[in-house]
Amino acid sequence: MAMASSSTRAVGGRFLELISRSPVIPAVRQPQHLPQSIAAPSDVVYLLCGSVMTVRDLVAGLREGGKAAVVNIDLLGGLAGDVPGVQFLESCGVSGVISTHTETLRASRARGLLAIQRSFLLDSHAVANSLRALERFLPDAVELLPAPAAPRVVAQFAKTHPELVLTAGGLIGSLAEIDALVRAGIRATSVSDPSLWIA
Repeated sequence: MAMASSSTRAVGGRFLELISRSPVIPAVRQPQHLPQSIAAPSDVVYLLCGSVMTVRDLVAGLREGGKAAVVNIDLLGGLAGDVPGVQFLESCGVSGVISTHTETLRASRARGLLAIQRSFLLDSHAVANSLRALERFLPDAVELLPAPAAPRVVAQFAKTHPELVLTAGGLIGSLAEIDALVRAGIRATSVSDPSLWIA
């Protein structure tokens, strides 16, 4: 699935298209859940499992199921988050890369892939660091973790970067929680519980 570069498409635009059908992004932590993620309404699936030996087959399965595969490179066994690592994922057919590292995301953007920044909301210092990082590089979306803390900082992120697509993940246990996050300004949620992928 070819991705447009940031020079020809607004940052975040392609990602917004992918999440338009459902606010729930299946986050696959175990390969056996791949069929359920393919059956879900979402056009995009996050891969939070696998290794350099298995990712190509996992991505192929998602692509055959009509899904855009976005891989968390930080969780992928045996692969570094450097330029060759990103190039390898591109050769596997991924649509995007998730990482906490700006340089990894910058390399992903340079290859025409979606760049999803993971930001952990541990404390006010971590939030400030995340906001400063966005001054150097604006990803296609920021995933705020854990999700229950996201509504507390949405206004801060929106004030400095109103065009930024904000998502959330982690510690989501019900459809009601997903609805509350969307009402708070979160555009989509990544969820690892397959029973919630139907939303």
